[in-house]
Amino acid sequence: MDKIKILMVMGNTGLGGTQAFVLNLLKNIDLDRFQIDIAVNNEKEDGIGDIFRQYGCNIYILPYFKVYNYFSFVKAWRSFLKQHYYSIIHAHSTNSASIYLKIAKEYGCVTVAHSHSDGYRGNCYQKEIKKIFAKGVRKYADYWFACSDKAAERLFGDEYKSYPRYFEIPNAINAKKYLYDENKAKEIRAKLGVMEDEFLCGHAGTFSQPKNHAFLIEVFNEVLKRNNRAKLLCCGAGALMPQIKAKAKELGILNRIIFPGVVMNINEYMMAMDVFIFPSLFEGFGIAVLEAEACGLPVVMSDVIPSVVDMTDLVHRRSLSDSASLWAKTIVGVSSNDRASYNETIANSKYNMNTSAQMISSLYMKMIK
Repeated sequence: MDKIKILMVMGNTGLGGTQAFVLNLLKNIDLDRFQIDIAVNNEKEDGIGDIFRQYGCNIYILPYFKVYNYFSFVKAWRSFLKQHYYSIIHAHSTNSASIYLKIAKEYGCVTVAHSHSDGYRGNCYQKEIKKIFAKGVRKYADYWFACSDKAAERLFGDEYKSYPRYFEIPNAINAKKYLYDENKAKEIRAKLGVMEDEFLCGHAGTFSQPKNHAFLIEVFNEVLKRNNRAKLLCCGAGALMPQIKAKAKELGILNRIIFPGVVMNINEYMMAMDVFIFPSLFEGFGIAVLEAEACGLPVVMSDVIPSVVDMTDLVHRRSLSDSASLWAKTIVGVSSNDRASYNETIANSKYNMNTSAQMISSLYMKMIK
C-alpha cells in the first residue's frame, strides 16, 4: 500500500514547541504507513533539520508571508503544490494558513489547521494583521486542531465548541525519557561546571518575546540576592539572545548564567536543574512544564499558562504583575524530594506521546477515506 503523504507547515527548523511536537510525532507514528515532509520559511543552522531527515522527511523552503509579497507568496505555493502531491496539508504555521490552505484545497488536499498558541507575536500592528488573516483559517481548514481550549479560541473563536471536526490534540511527550536519573543529573552538572551545593535554576525556550526572558533575568537577579550560590541555565537559541546577555551583563550577573544553546537532550538538562522558571507572556499549552513535571522538577510559572498542565503539586503559579522579588521568594522556597515518583502521573496520562500519536494516526486515516 502506498504511503499517505502529509506536509507539515511550520515557521522554521529551530527547536521550539511546535518542532518538538512534530519530532515526537515522527518518533511514535508508523512511518511505513505515512510519509511526512516539512515546509518551512527557513532552515536554521542550529536547528533540527537533519534530525527530521533521519526520519525520512524532505524539507522544502517556501516564502515567509509579509502581506506586501502576497502575489509572490501565492505563486510559490501554487508552483509547489503543482509539483508535489500531498493527501493532507497540516498547518502548524497558522498566520498565513488561510492563504496556502485555500490553494491546497484547490489541489484536492485535505486541510488541517493546528493552533499551538493562545496569542500572537509582534507589535500591535503585526498582531492585528495576523488576527485578520487568521480568521480565514476557519473557512479553508477541513479539520481544526488545538492543544488547549485557549489555543482553539485564539484561532477558531467560540465556533470550535460546536464544530464537528474539531479535535483537542494534547502536546504530548515521551514520558519515559524524563524519568529522573541522579547519575545523569550529576553528569550534566559536572559538564556545565555546576557544583553540588549550587542552586541551579533552569529555563528552556526560544529567545523570543513570548518567553519573557527579560523578566526571567530580573527574577534571577533577585534569586541571587537570596542565594548567592545560584546559577541560571537558559537552554535555547533565538534572535533576542544578544539582548538578554546584554541585560545580564548590565546587572552584573552574566557570569552566573549558562547559555548552552539548543540541546537535544533537554530531559537530562532538566534532571540537572533544581527548579524550572517559566514566566511566559502566553502559551497555547506549555509543554516544557509537562516535561519538567515528568522529571520531578518543581516549576514556578506565570498564571496565564493553561491550567491543563497542572498535573502535579510541582506547579507553582505567580502573576506576571507580581514583582521579580516575589517570584524569587517562591523560587528559593520550592523543592522536590522524590523526583522519580512523579513520572508515572505523566506516563499514564493522555499527554504521553504514544497515546497522542495513535489518535493522530487514526484521524489521518479517517481524513482520506
